[in-house]
Formats: sequence, structure tokens, C-alpha cells
Amino acid sequence: MLYKIMKVTFLVVFVGLLTACAGSQFYHENIMRGQVVGIDNDEVVVCIGSEDGAETGQELQVYRYVWEGAVEEGDDDYRVDYVGTLQIKSVVNDHFARAISTKGNVKKHDIVELKK
Repeated sequence: MLYKIMKVTFLVVFVGLLTACAGSQFYHENIMRGQVVGIDNDEVVVCIGSEDGAETGQELQVYRYVWEGAVEEGDDDYRVDYVGTLQIKSVVNDHFARAISTKGNVKKHDIVELKK
């Protein structure tokens, strides 16, 4: 019984720490890629800005995480699908840029990263 309580306590603390880290600068700079935060007609707003090295004309690769559902233990619950590309039209500020879709069907919440 004590072991079960310790496991639950550890899990609660671990989730709390992850939640706290998700909004931190460390998380944004080292873990998070950019994300599509809005789409208005043909214009796509992404969370990649000048602080991330974004420049007008650069291409962004777009990915989507798709939940696979219940899988066997040890397998991934998600797969990553390549969706398409965007081209940066203008850099808004340190954190955001406006882009246009050049290939694929980009949706809000898709993941973007600078094409290498």
C-alpha cells in the first residue's frame, strides 16, 4: 500500500513539474518547435520568430502528431506525419511570423520547424 501511495505521489509531482516547465523560456528554446497558431484565409501565423532565426523567404517544414490509440507496451502512442511546407512572408516579432502554404494541407496546431 505504501508503495502505491509513493508511486501516485511521484506521478503527481512529476506531472506538476512538467506543467511548470511547459511555459518556461527553457522549454520554448530547447524543447518546443514552432507551432501553427492561426490560419486566416491563405495566411498562416506560426510561433517561430526572429529569436528562432526566422527570416523572410525561409521555408518551414510542417508535421502533425497523430494519436495511434492503444498500442502494445513499449510502442509509441503517436506517429509523426509530414504535412507540407510553408514560406515565411514576414517576421512579426521575436516570437511570431506570417507565412503562406506552398505545399500540403496545414492546420492549426501543426508543428513547424525551419527547413535545414
